[in-house]
Amino acid sequence: MQVGEQVLNYKITAKLGEGGMGSVYVGSHIQLGRKAAIKALHPNLVNNPMIRERFKNEAATMAHLRHPNIVGLYDYLETTNGLYLVMEYVQGKPLDDYIQQISGPIPENIAIQLFVQILDGFDYAHNQGVVHRDIKPSNLIINPEGEVKILDFGIAKLLDGSSKSLTQAGSRMGTILYMSPEQVKGQEVDRRSDIYSLGITLFQMLTGRSVYDEHNATEYDIYNQIVNNPLPRAKSFYPKVSDRMQAIIDQATAKMPYERFQSCAEFKRALLGENYLSKTMPNPLLNTVMGKTPPIAQETVVAQTNKNPINPSQSADYVPRPSTRLRVYSWLNFLFLIVLLGGGAGFILFNPMNLPELEQFALLKNTPLVSQEPRVRERVKEFYKAIETHQFENLKPFYRDTVAQYYSFKNSRLVPDIKSSCEIYWKTYTTERHEIDWDTFEYTTDDTGNYIVRFKMKYYFQMAGKKEDYVNVKAEIKFDPDLKIFSIAKL
Repeated sequence: MQVGEQVLNYKITAKLGEGGMGSVYVGSHIQLGRKAAIKALHPNLVNNPMIRERFKNEAATMAHLRHPNIVGLYDYLETTNGLYLVMEYVQGKPLDDYIQQISGPIPENIAIQLFVQILDGFDYAHNQGVVHRDIKPSNLIINPEGEVKILDFGIAKLLDGSSKSLTQAGSRMGTILYMSPEQVKGQEVDRRSDIYSLGITLFQMLTGRSVYDEHNATEYDIYNQIVNNPLPRAKSFYPKVSDRMQAIIDQATAKMPYERFQSCAEFKRALLGENYLSKTMPNPLLNTVMGKTPPIAQETVVAQTNKNPINPSQSADYVPRPSTRLRVYSWLNFLFLIVLLGGGAGFILFNPMNLPELEQFALLKNTPLVSQEPRVRERVKEFYKAIETHQFENLKPFYRDTVAQYYSFKNSRLVPDIKSSCEIYWKTYTTERHEIDWDTFEYTTDDTGNYIVRFKMKYYFQMAGKKEDYVNVKAEIKFDPDLKIFSIAKL
């Protein structure tokens, strides 16, 4: 395809770049003047059935997705001469170029603003049943307004099984430097594999460097490091990376999928911790992509209209504060009122003196919260004993009928079939034990009669050919009124 040619209603105006499967051009709509990015499959690959199927899969995947942080698909065209994707045009820089040419290591407050957008986009894609499988900085574009767009769903997988398999079992898909351990081993992947790749991407944003040295290490060396070696410390690459961000990276890139964040929403909550700068701050990313210098070093912004800060009472906007003694008295009166009201409410609700007049109001007396706890504890104990048998028939009585909810971490489906998920898991973990710390057992109910329990435990496991190991886990299980599990999660 050449500049000046026409695809649908778009006239080709420039060539943006070229890759292994095709080239990307800029097109302008003849009537509307709207720009579009047009991805054309290489002519010598048009007749390759596998490549054509993969290209069509990208179009089908993008057609499912409508999100401000994901590049939109306008149209798809298939002719005897070629295959074309007509997509939203994003003016900006890929994240890897942004790091190399503009920012270097990205300050944490800037990285958080960018990465929250990335997580929002992937959280949406995952909730639509789409796993990207090739997350890397070059597939993330930053526009001049500081907005991030996700590109390239060419090897994405639809979790509902509607997409055809484009690779044989055991094959690897993705870019090696950002692959998860399960991708390297050719195992089944889910959203948690994307979360691993996102953790590696965050590492690169904060340090300015890739985790692995692709120039001096062989492909085998990198595979081995991904599967067996701990991730290098970010501070060894860039000393200003905080311990909080290191802890977040560590959880996102844990070797075992169940140890990672279980959703992008959970990842985002960890990222937006108490140290996150106020969203009311001016966006320091404005105009940075096109090479203009942002106010990155400016951690806080102080609006000072008073020209005489030594004597602020001279300002027209000055409002005198109450005296310290008056403020203390006000707080004491407020606390006394809270204690008085709380004590009265507690006396009525618990009715400790068993007064007949208050019996009808004693809502917390002899409720299921108290009477059902031994029964729920026993149910939890029996559930983990059933897991340890590695027989799904022993587990089946514990689960509610709705399979899609069995492993719903934060209300997001991870696997469509609990039986096959368990069987795949048990192939890797030949034995497992669960040592529950009953002193940490917390129990409550919700308005619909469901039972919610949280507790800590040591999870012992043994993989084929390896010694037994264990991890500390905090778990949450939700039972319905019939004590059937409908949600189980690692907190």
